[in-house]
Amino acid sequence: MPRENYEWVVPDEAAIYTRPNSSKYQVRMKAPVKGGYIIKSTGKRDVVEARKHAQKMYYNLLLKIENKQEIKKKSFQQSYDLWWSYDSKTKSVSRVKYIEGTFRRYFNPYFVENLNNRSLEMLTDLDFEDYFVWRIDYWVSDAGKEKIKNQKNRKNNKGDQKHSKLGNVAKVPAYKTLLMEAQLLKQFFSWCHRRNLIPRQPYIKAPKNADVVNKEKARRPSFTNEEYKKLYEYMRGWVKEKNIGAQPRINGTFAKLKEGQAVKKKHALHFWHREQLRNYVLFMANSGLRPNEARQMRWGDIHWSGYAEKQFVKVRATTKTGERDTFPLPSAFTYLDRHKSSSRFTEDEDFVFCDHKGRPIQDFNKTLSTLLDKLGIKYDESGRKRSVYSLRHFYATQRLSSKDAKLEIEELAENMGTSPTTIFQHYRHISTHKVADKLTTR
Repeated sequence: MPRENYEWVVPDEAAIYTRPNSSKYQVRMKAPVKGGYIIKSTGKRDVVEARKHAQKMYYNLLLKIENKQEIKKKSFQQSYDLWWSYDSKTKSVSRVKYIEGTFRRYFNPYFVENLNNRSLEMLTDLDFEDYFVWRIDYWVSDAGKEKIKNQKNRKNNKGDQKHSKLGNVAKVPAYKTLLMEAQLLKQFFSWCHRRNLIPRQPYIKAPKNADVVNKEKARRPSFTNEEYKKLYEYMRGWVKEKNIGAQPRINGTFAKLKEGQAVKKKHALHFWHREQLRNYVLFMANSGLRPNEARQMRWGDIHWSGYAEKQFVKVRATTKTGERDTFPLPSAFTYLDRHKSSSRFTEDEDFVFCDHKGRPIQDFNKTLSTLLDKLGIKYDESGRKRSVYSLRHFYATQRLSSKDAKLEIEELAENMGTSPTTIFQHYRHISTHKVADKLTTR
């Protein structure tokens, strides 16, 4: 394309000019280490302003070359693709799933779509502060509601059934969730800084709501003994329930259903899934495993200890805290034996909790949440929502409050794959109750 008004602003190094179809000046700069030229718009129409801006751009280019920084600005998407091509190789399967899902659901919609895939250098600390405002309101915004709506009738790409993959999403994210996302952003931008894609690391901090933080730090949502009993007693009948709803009768004969009324008849596979959930709940409450540890568990991971003559589970190395041997209560294996007797997948390499095709069950939370809601125990007395993870907390509470087994915090922490500090932080109230006699005796 022909150039007009061509003049050097740095002799033999940088020149400005205009194009026939534009009044804005372009700058053409030599790139010493790249070879050839870099051409950019100055964004200026006035020749004096264009000269000054072009000179500034050229000296900034030299500064980048001297500091071994990237000359060409990279967008958020380009930077993520580059980072993930390196970092994904070092992550566990569960970590890969979390990172890719978080970028797909939240980071890309915000940084790529909302901020128009802005280059990393152009992002400000305010952009990250605004991210958390956007994130907190996302699932109650029009865009979030529309996404949930569109997912409802979408076929599961791993099978023929239809269900919403976003059906159990938290409308308001927990502080812990925001904290994990902040840590992931820090990890990503720290890598970008080390690779000289950005001149500095941005300030990223998840917002704290004191009431929520104190509530979550104080205790984890568990079950009382009465609530847990209510759950497992209800599930005894629930696994045998034939129909949901009842066909109306008039004078002893079946009548037509009213508009909106339905009778759902359950098939054998459905009952098997119910029985599996029942065994899963009982196993989790008696083992203290994390949901992802149970998800990855295979029948071959169950062993006998020659030293203690007790059964234990070898937790997989690809889980949160890596490989360890954990000793559930003996009753946990009774529930596993019952589950195994009804499963077609019982080889050592088969997943313990799987679907009808042998694939690991990804999440029991949605069905369990429905059951807890029906029984009126979905939330604890402080308003904390219970989930599958609450069964792990129930296990910890029971083990620490046992009058027969004098279990030390350090011993329980080792068995559960966590730190004594974490156990003390979330369950110290139990220790206070255990020494109530001492505390109330003069």
